Amino acid sequence: MNGILGFWLLLSTFLGSQGQDWTVATARLKVNVSGVAADGGNIHVAIHKEATFLQDESALSSIVLSPRGGADVSGQLEALPHDTYAVAVFQDMNGNDQLDKNALGIPTEPYAFSNNPVVKWRAPTFNDAAVPLNQAEQAISITLKYWKDY
Repeated sequence: MNGILGFWLLLSTFLGSQGQDWTVATARLKVNVSGVAADGGNIHVAIHKEATFLQDESALSSIVLSPRGGADVSGQLEALPHDTYAVAVFQDMNGNDQLDKNALGIPTEPYAFSNNPVVKWRAPTFNDAAVPLNQAEQAISITLKYWKDY
């Protein structure tokens, strides 16, 4: 028994002295949004993993940007583990903090996704919008559009 305990202590001391850095690599994602209506409301940006993509209230991280009278805005999502994500964006034209839709489920406010897939007659899949995040700093550009403009 003492031999096993001694071996375990020796092994744990050796492993502990290796200076392993077990921190997860993280990244910063800069999101540039164009097509912003200068007289509209805030821009909501949310990043999702595949399991939660297109589910309300399930974003891994999100930010709200003010249009400040310009057609372009940008913001950063911080401390994201390296992985593959999809970004969803909408402009809240009426200030109710949600993407409004008509009775048929068609968005009535400008929206877009990473990779700018054409999504007029269907919702995008995760793969349509997937962005591999594998560097310390990355940037993507997304263009907001109304449903009728796709």
